[in-house]
Amino acid sequence: MNHRLRRFFQRKFVQDTLALQVSKLGITGLSFVSSIIITRLMGDTAFGTWGLVQALFLLVQALNLTGIGTSTVSRLAVAVGARNESEILDLMAYYVRVLLLWSLVSIVGLALAGPPLARLMYEGDAHIGMLSALYSLTIPADGIYGLVVIALQSRRSMREVAVLQNANQVVLVVCALAALAISPTADAIVIGRLAYSYLTMALGLGVYWRLRVGERGTYPPFRDVLRRARTVPLGSYWRFGVANALDKNFALIYTQLPMTLVGAVWGKEAAGHLNLALTALGRLSFFTSAIYDNMQAVVPQAVGRGDFVGLRRNFLRALAALTVSGTGFFLALAIIAPLVVPPIYGDEWLPAIPLIQALCIYGAVTTAGGIFGPLYRAFEQMRAALAAKIAATVIMLPLGVALVMGSGALGGAWMINGMYGLSIAFTAVFTLRALYSKAGSRREVREGNQAEIEISD
Repeated sequence: MNHRLRRFFQRKFVQDTLALQVSKLGITGLSFVSSIIITRLMGDTAFGTWGLVQALFLLVQALNLTGIGTSTVSRLAVAVGARNESEILDLMAYYVRVLLLWSLVSIVGLALAGPPLARLMYEGDAHIGMLSALYSLTIPADGIYGLVVIALQSRRSMREVAVLQNANQVVLVVCALAALAISPTADAIVIGRLAYSYLTMALGLGVYWRLRVGERGTYPPFRDVLRRARTVPLGSYWRFGVANALDKNFALIYTQLPMTLVGAVWGKEAAGHLNLALTALGRLSFFTSAIYDNMQAVVPQAVGRGDFVGLRRNFLRALAALTVSGTGFFLALAIIAPLVVPPIYGDEWLPAIPLIQALCIYGAVTTAGGIFGPLYRAFEQMRAALAAKIAATVIMLPLGVALVMGSGALGGAWMINGMYGLSIAFTAVFTLRALYSKAGSRREVREGNQAEIEISD
């Protein structure tokens, strides 16, 4: 038993996942404590202004359909697995080129339209728009830092990622608190956020320079990436990125459409109960996020190496483990929800308890189904993935409307369950079919293994 445990914890995937999970514990703790301090220092008015600055900024960022984050995570890991240095350079250069173009569009757009738009939306307060335009200067710095993290993840340097992410969070807290110590205003927090973005960009580039050469692959010098960014063709990179962006946006549709229907038919209070249930389950995703982060690198690397037999074996093991653990965890949550909700949120939130219990199905389904994303992105099955999500939406929309009309917020919860359940079921069919096709039948695998033994003998 001890030998098996020792072997289990010696596996790189397990060690990387544990490193990421410990990192997320530190990040979550720092974020929680700093958010309380920042809220108390700023007060409700200044904190509300900061919230509106972020809302206007995020409204513009929602128009970003480049998908360079998720698409680069997948394709860069494939290129690293295949040791394709020219593809690695092109992917990183494409990321930088699109990032800088989008940064220019966002900065100029918010500088021109932000103040008049804020004046229209926020009772003549154009200053919010000016702060949003200033805040948009963080986009290129945050993007470059993000590329460094993606590069380290793609090479499965997860311990380095964990250290870098915790250092990033420390810089964020220090910059925010230093800015608010000078002036507890939204203006100060924006300046602090700018300082944080460019300091962590410099930190990320320093880490990249030290770690770009490694056993699992070598990355190009960043000056070569910048030079190649001027001429790298968009081509299929662009189409794949847009498909990833559209795919990611369906997650918002699956939660916000039922929420909107509940609010429109049953009012703000019912929508608030559903929102609390979704928020509570969303926070619990912390426990599995490290596994998904690791799978984002492991799956594409295996595809790049052509190790489909090993990928099938390990993927099915992970799927089975997440299915069992997710079902057990959310079943327990459904049982204890009536006991933990009142002391945490208060008796006024008792109507949210049956919603949390219903959405435990959504939690269990997405815990297991979340790992299909890295697989269909690595196989570049984006059309099939989008078709699965569209089909699930078309099927559940009339049923969901009927559920909401008849059962209120509880109907909205079951609409969410149905959309995610159908989407993941459809996705499992085409991804597993492709995985088995590429890995070969069990008989072919056994014959191949036997042939290797005979040759070695």
